[in-house]
Amino acid sequence: TYWLEVQHLAWGGGRREMAQAIEMVERAVALGGTASAHRLLAEMRLLSPFPEMRSPVDALANARAAVTIAPDEADNLAVLAHVLALTGRGADAIRHIERAMRLDPTPPDWYRHVAGLSYLVAQEPARAAEAFGALHGAGTFTGTRWWPGWLLASSLAQSGRTDEAAAIIRAAEGRRPERSISAVAQSLDGWSDRDSRERFLDGLRRAGLPD
Repeated sequence: TYWLEVQHLAWGGGRREMAQAIEMVERAVALGGTASAHRLLAEMRLLSPFPEMRSPVDALANARAAVTIAPDEADNLAVLAHVLALTGRGADAIRHIERAMRLDPTPPDWYRHVAGLSYLVAQEPARAAEAFGALHGAGTFTGTRWWPGWLLASSLAQSGRTDEAAAIIRAAEGRRPERSISAVAQSLDGWSDRDSRERFLDGLRRAGLPD
């Protein structure tokens, strides 16, 4: 319950609340933190909407610490996979997220998001499109930390299915504030690997999203 309250403080507030939450979790980690504390700190250091609070190095270290403490907890593996994917380590990310999905026979949607992202970073767009396709609809363009709609469009375009990708771009009009490649790029909190990020954005260009 305590960590849920800290998580709500982090993601439900602004810059001051995020800084306060990070300080609380860092203090807990320094005193010998649990896997939950390390996992939460990894997520905040990876996906904070405030660039000065993001640190891919800290995110990776804490995600690995969470898995070391509780190696068979699926959420720990999924968070580590997310960090690995957004820092360009696609093959390692696939290994961890696929293990997480074997441990949880009914994985939540965010596991599928991480799986699709991992395949896309590893340059397996057809597998990525399959993973994101399961999210198409209710979860397509929800929240600011999840972008399955854009990722599905890019995956389809990179797989040669440009007509389907273009249809998703058209569907996003009026539903998302982003109207260009540069606007989508600004929304990609935490994606620190330049090469995979640019491949993703190039897929959106192929799908018809203007620069």
